[in-house]
Amino acid sequence: MDFCRTVIHVVQPGDTFYRLAQRYQTTVPDLIMRNPGVNPYNLQVGTRLRICSGLGDSPRQEELELNNDMREAWTQHGFWETLDLISRYYALPNEEAVSGRLQKTPEEIAAVFGRFYSPATVEQLTSLLNEHVRLTGELMKSLRDGETEQAEQTEKAWRENAGQIARLWSSAGMDYSYEELDRMLQTHLDLMKRQMMTDLKNQYDEFVSATDENTAQLLQLADALTKGLVRQFFQA
Repeated sequence: MDFCRTVIHVVQPGDTFYRLAQRYQTTVPDLIMRNPGVNPYNLQVGTRLRICSGLGDSPRQEELELNNDMREAWTQHGFWETLDLISRYYALPNEEAVSGRLQKTPEEIAAVFGRFYSPATVEQLTSLLNEHVRLTGELMKSLRDGETEQAEQTEKAWRENAGQIARLWSSAGMDYSYEELDRMLQTHLDLMKRQMMTDLKNQYDEFVSATDENTAQLLQLADALTKGLVRQFFQA
């Protein structure tokens, strides 16, 4: 099952995100998330928008709550990961506090799976996500300091870690595709590295674009993970 019916809407004169949200039974924040790079205050006629329409069959309440919790956990992870990147690059005085908050996100993500999987599986997932956070920080530091060889080694381990996370999910639930989840995680890493490099080069518009894309990508990952759990535990 799907959590919404995705439609493509071509912007017409007079369209606003508020009116479209009402028309398609969705929300303005969701429209913004699904259309990174589109200025919600200046819609251009002819622009193609992706809309998660609430029209049609609706999922059950417990499925929606699971999806909301999954999205919240991954959105928090992406948010604090980006703030950690900025704090590390510029050695801001909030670096320690931001890093500490980021380090809580693996447990928050794993807790969503804790409703369904064994404590041993949840512990393993938490460990792998903690390693992801650690390697992300190391890669940021190596790129900042111009340590090319160290950065290459760290990135290799970073990507292998993502594959291990996808493998754990696919082994824990037969409704998960290893190839699909690995692709989505690797895309997240691609966008994170793009954030790192554009910030390092003071390409701030590109940094914002990469951040928008990364947020949308994490929401897609959250939706894919939710669907796998729904197929395995909610459907006969």
